[in-house]
Amino acid sequence: MRQTGFSNPEPSLRFTPSRVVGLPDVSEIVVRPDRIEFCSAGEWVRVRFADIARWPRPALLRRLASCYKWRPKWFPVGDRDWFHPHRDRCFRFYTDPPLVVFLTDEDESIGYGETLFRRVEHVIGSGGFHTCDMG
Repeated sequence: MRQTGFSNPEPSLRFTPSRVVGLPDVSEIVVRPDRIEFCSAGEWVRVRFADIARWPRPALLRRLASCYKWRPKWFPVGDRDWFHPHRDRCFRFYTDPPLVVFLTDEDESIGYGETLFRRVEHVIGSGGFHTCDMG
């Protein structure tokens, strides 16, 4: 039976990081197109990408764009480092203080497009944000 009136749910990704710097006892992370959520010491901490995105200069551009709810697709929300083994690959988000998320171990034989690292990039990108290479 075909159902109508339902849209596909937003893309999201849930995983257990190998470690997180900046929050204590993170046991789980959920990445959504507009935010990242951390289960830290049993409490959920949500960080909206729009709140940490680096806007271009001058500030007038930001105010003007926000009046029209316009956001270019190239706003960075953090840096990424993928030049290491899987469990040492990380994202450093532009929070205060910075939150650094290290990913989990994966089978070294999987293709780059199937890695957790690439899937995190994809979900962030689906919300119109991106990350920059650290290296």
